Amino acid sequence: MRRSSLTTQLYRRVLLLLAVTGIAIGAVLYLTASREVSRAADAQLINAARLVHIMVQDDIAAGQLAWRDKPPAQIRQMVSPQEAQAFRDSYDSCIFLVFWNGRAVAQSGSGAPVRLVPRQTGLRTFKVTGNRWRSYGMRGEDPRLLIVVAERDALREFSIGQLLRELAVPMLALLAVAMVVLWWTLRRGLYQVERLASILGARSLSDLQPLPPQEWPRDLEPLIIALNKLFARLEGAYELEQAFTDDVAHELRTPLAAIRAQAQLLHRLSPANLGHETDRLIGIADRANALIDGMLTLARLNATSLTSRSVDVHALVAEVVAEVMIEQQADTINVAVMPEHIVRWHCDASLLQIALSAVIGNAMRHAGSGRALDIAIVRGSGRLVITVGDRGPGIPEPERERLLRRFEHGSLQSSGSGLGLSVASKAMTLLNGSIRLEGRPDGPGLLVILTLPDLPR
Repeated sequence: MRRSSLTTQLYRRVLLLLAVTGIAIGAVLYLTASREVSRAADAQLINAARLVHIMVQDDIAAGQLAWRDKPPAQIRQMVSPQEAQAFRDSYDSCIFLVFWNGRAVAQSGSGAPVRLVPRQTGLRTFKVTGNRWRSYGMRGEDPRLLIVVAERDALREFSIGQLLRELAVPMLALLAVAMVVLWWTLRRGLYQVERLASILGARSLSDLQPLPPQEWPRDLEPLIIALNKLFARLEGAYELEQAFTDDVAHELRTPLAAIRAQAQLLHRLSPANLGHETDRLIGIADRANALIDGMLTLARLNATSLTSRSVDVHALVAEVVAEVMIEQQADTINVAVMPEHIVRWHCDASLLQIALSAVIGNAMRHAGSGRALDIAIVRGSGRLVITVGDRGPGIPEPERERLLRRFEHGSLQSSGSGLGLSVASKAMTLLNGSIRLEGRPDGPGLLVILTLPDLPR
């Protein structure tokens, strides 16, 4: 299962919090809008009742004086025809009723039945055929006059819905902008973590310099301090390891040198039948010395800092070949280096020299009956490839990857220490390069391919 990034995790959590907050704000907004719309609608009902009262007040007063004792049919004449028509032309969702002495003398068009309309003063809520209505009753100066104005709650709900629809577009736009700003903020906030990871990833094993805390945000200061303490402990451990390795190498080389000297003396003074045994003893001493040198080289590689500069790779290869030939007394081997001109490349010269010494030394020991060694230097776009090929027995394909590890000899008999290729592999890793073993396409032998990237200048 693929793990999500820290930015994505934080974004999801903050987005969930934002969504919950948005829902809560929407609910509060809805309740507040509903309450305010209800208040505004109630205020309109009150104003409408007052307006109706003003409209009919004079007619009611005149009718009361003129027809105080008249029957109800004549009382209805107290409202003018124009005002009655205005009532009748009102919307079905709004009704206006005028009561005189408990009897309806005027009303608007079709709406709620008169008998179901509350005849009390103040605000009331009632239902008519499943619809909710809101009414307001108002007494005139004469207590026999009652004016009732009512409207359906659907009007209020429509007003709230329209308000919410008008707010939906800007709210969604703000939410989209907030999501983008949130993602950008999280990415910028975690940039320092990515920068720290990049700096640590680019360091070599020997680069244990402390990080300056003042260059990092205060939130990362505890992490920077902890890393600096870790660097200090690792540096102390490397120093102890280096000192121990040097001491062990020194203590072992002295008796080995004495053993070899005694074996050579014994070889000269011993009878002919002991010559083979003394040669074996000298070979064992040489192998032990090679093993100590390889272990010491591996230990020092861990403490090597990477330094990039322009290097003449052709001259470096020629120098390594000359040193290895002198060391191994392999003056009968024919070595060809192509091309024969200067090839410059930015890299760490000391690490490349260690890798070349290990690979070329191993190739000369296994040069085979052909006694030939082919070295090619190819400079391409963004990389340098050095190929070292011998005419020895080669290495079976299943064993090639394994022989890049320490103390591996393979199935073929070998007098080496088992550290040469592992030293080269370690050096190439520190150079950010690679090493690969392949068979020769033109016959028996082994190709060791070293690939170097272009290091920063």
